[in-house]
Amino acid sequence: MKKLVLALFLGLLTFTVKAQEVETILTSGKWFIESIQEKGEEPELASNKTDEWLVFSKDGKVEENHFGDSKTFSWTYDKSKKMIKLSGDETIFHRVIEISESKLIIELVEDLENSDDNLMITYVK
Repeated sequence: MKKLVLALFLGLLTFTVKAQEVETILTSGKWFIESIQEKGEEPELASNKTDEWLVFSKDGKVEENHFGDSKTFSWTYDKSKKMIKLSGDETIFHRVIEISESKLIIELVEDLENSDDNLMITYVK
């Protein structure tokens, strides 16, 4: 029983630490698109990873590049919802599915009420 309680405590502690570190990990470098996956489809690998990337800065700005087309947004992270909000010409929400020092998987959420047709995007450093 003690082992079970200890394992649950360590799991909760790990989750809490990760939740606090998400912003630090996001701002730790350039994120390159590895693949894009529509719901129910096989992931489509990026054709040229160096042309599609994101860079989050600690001052709340994010630069996005798609094949030479660069845009700058403001960003915030909602820890309770695990959502990254990008604000610029339009507002875009990304739900963080997985994050580590070298990998970021997000779900592009176009409609917060109905998340049936969202895209999963995998970024790597």
